[in-house]
Amino acid sequence: MEGTIPDENINPSGKHDAEVLHTENLHDEDLKTERTELTRAQIRRFGILQDVRVLPMLGVIYAVSILDRINIGSAKVLGMEEDLNLGDATRYSIILLLFFPSYALTDVPSNWILTKVSPRLWLAFLMFGWGAILCGMGFTHNWQVVAFLRFMLGAFEGGVLPGVTFVIACWYTKPELHKRIAAAYGVGLISSGFAGILSFGLGQLDGVHGMSGWRWIFSIEGGATMLLGAVAPLFLPSFPEKASWLKPAHREHLFEKLHRDHGHAEQEKVTLRTFRNVSTDWLFWLQGSVYCFNVGTANATAFFAPTIIAGLGYDGLQASLRSGFPFFAALGLLMITSTISDRFQRRATTCLFTITLMIIGLIIMRENAGFSREYSAAIYLCHGAVQELTLISTAGVRYTGIFFLTMGVHSTVPALLAFNQSNTLGAANRAISSGMLIACGAIGGIIGSLIFRGQDAPGYAPGIYTTIGFCVYNIFALLVCIFAYRKRNQRIAQGEVLEGAPEGYRFSL
Repeated sequence: MEGTIPDENINPSGKHDAEVLHTENLHDEDLKTERTELTRAQIRRFGILQDVRVLPMLGVIYAVSILDRINIGSAKVLGMEEDLNLGDATRYSIILLLFFPSYALTDVPSNWILTKVSPRLWLAFLMFGWGAILCGMGFTHNWQVVAFLRFMLGAFEGGVLPGVTFVIACWYTKPELHKRIAAAYGVGLISSGFAGILSFGLGQLDGVHGMSGWRWIFSIEGGATMLLGAVAPLFLPSFPEKASWLKPAHREHLFEKLHRDHGHAEQEKVTLRTFRNVSTDWLFWLQGSVYCFNVGTANATAFFAPTIIAGLGYDGLQASLRSGFPFFAALGLLMITSTISDRFQRRATTCLFTITLMIIGLIIMRENAGFSREYSAAIYLCHGAVQELTLISTAGVRYTGIFFLTMGVHSTVPALLAFNQSNTLGAANRAISSGMLIACGAIGGIIGSLIFRGQDAPGYAPGIYTTIGFCVYNIFALLVCIFAYRKRNQRIAQGEVLEGAPEGYRFSL
């Protein structure tokens, strides 16, 4: 019949392709129909649930690591110096120093293992291990054994902070990151604040069962750490792709958000190329030097604050107690700076403020900071028509300097961690970068254990001026980082494509 298309002219393959395409379109439409869009209220509730599931135990494990690391400062003034014959000032510095080489050597390997093993198992294992080591320190009778155990303590604690930082970075986007790292770090600050109070309480056990107070500190805190390590797998998070508690809608929302921010949502394999990517970026090493000097200051402050405060006229137990108070002030500043940093994506800029505060604190801490030996300042207090002159002792002003220094240095640490993780593309790169950065911090820990020397007591002027120099260097180094990252952002805006970067990606300043 005219106008009728013969059957042999029909393309069977084309017909089949059309049917397949139609079927796929129907399937896509079904998926869109099945997909549940979360409301703002649901997203907010999921965010709270995510924080509760991810952050608490990470914060606890980091807090305990800090507590178990710095309690040696209180132990020293509670009898360890006499019992272990640490009269030679270099012996105590050696004990402090040996913690850090093993700490530095295990940072990167630990994060590599973390990508192979669930964080809940690996971090719990580290916690149980260092608890056993700390417990053993309470039963030593010579300083050489304590030095060796401190070396082993560093090997187990080395994987904690890079692991905690990396796990948090896997769960959160850049605008959420600093506050979450600060939250986990803040728990560590609280433990640091209570370290002196806890040591004060355990010091009261001096003489019980023939044990000195410092031995009770190590044995009780070490045993408690072992107990926490045993139950930690029940509460530690896994990586997002292996989290069984995520509902389908929550998983979809989280993965979409992470993919939009990171360019991916799953773990990546760590290879030699990963090490090369991180180690050949000169800006990483600049950040590493800043982190090194800041951690050196932080550790020096933690280790020697009880000794410095004792030199201000307080006895051993009072010195341990008063060394904890500045950490609570640091917690408040930490939460303020992290909120501002996340809101405006200004990590390094935030550090410029906190480092300036450190310099002010260090200047005030000097033994003769422009004040007389007997009195350092005078203020007038008005009570109605009566003016009363109140004199503030030099010790009080120097103690205020410790407050400023502690507030500044501990607000800077999480900002530098967030700065590094925010500006590192790829999960594998972030795993190695966090490990290498914190290894740089371990070098700073070695410096920090040496700059406040026993022979410089009670003023510790060389240590104070050295840390002021660190702060000045850090300010200039961060200004270079800000300038370099701003240049990179300008090139991205002009069309340069970064490997692994999601659309719209910008470096944090």
